[in-house]
Amino acid sequence: MPADPTYPVLTDSLSDRIVALTGFQRTSQISRASRLAWEAGDQRPMMAEVETRRREIIEGVISEIRDEWRPIRDALKRAGKMPGHAADIGCGTAINDVFLWQDFRPHLTLIDIEETPEQYHMFADTGAGYASLAAARRLLEENGVPPGGITTINPVNEPGATDHVAPDLAISLLSCGFHYPIDDYLDLFLGTLDRGGAVVLDLRNKYRARGSAALDALFGAGTPDVIAEAGRHQRILLTRT
Repeated sequence: MPADPTYPVLTDSLSDRIVALTGFQRTSQISRASRLAWEAGDQRPMMAEVETRRREIIEGVISEIRDEWRPIRDALKRAGKMPGHAADIGCGTAINDVFLWQDFRPHLTLIDIEETPEQYHMFADTGAGYASLAAARRLLEENGVPPGGITTINPVNEPGATDHVAPDLAISLLSCGFHYPIDDYLDLFLGTLDRGGAVVLDLRNKYRARGSAALDALFGAGTPDVIAEAGRHQRILLTRT
């Protein structure tokens, strides 16, 4: 059996601020004090932490996402899915898209609202943004993705742009379904399933238990396979029923 890929990631293109935003997305890699200060509007502790722990933060985030990616990859392969066009909703720094590209070489559509004045970690009607699509693109290009193989969309600045996205994999990790409802992307998810594709989502247990018309529509269109379970959510793969 061939060895599992090591998934190297080059990160020289990431500025200290992007590392800070990435750390805020993956809070287990930063101190609680820095996170709370950031949420309160004081970015200085986080930036100071990045200055002293930059490599440790980056390597921790990459390791965390790499460990998450392998079960997703395996679930896609078991389902017979080899995506040629992947849409990542709430892509953040797009580290998981580096792994996605290394395995499948799809066209990558990155969808993110980027930075918002609100910075929080909770479930709300709308998501908070802490990312840069330009930085995500630079990271992907640094890791070998051709410029023409990347599309970026900020749905706040480009209303309706996602209506024309037609992937065969829609993926959202710790974003849609985890921080905010799936409603805005339901049509994209249903279209992906209609094309014979797959949808990968992190769904909060309380959100799923509470239910909604959008969730009913999604689960009515796709058969779920639980990829992983955490304390507050499940990571699921949906394919056409």
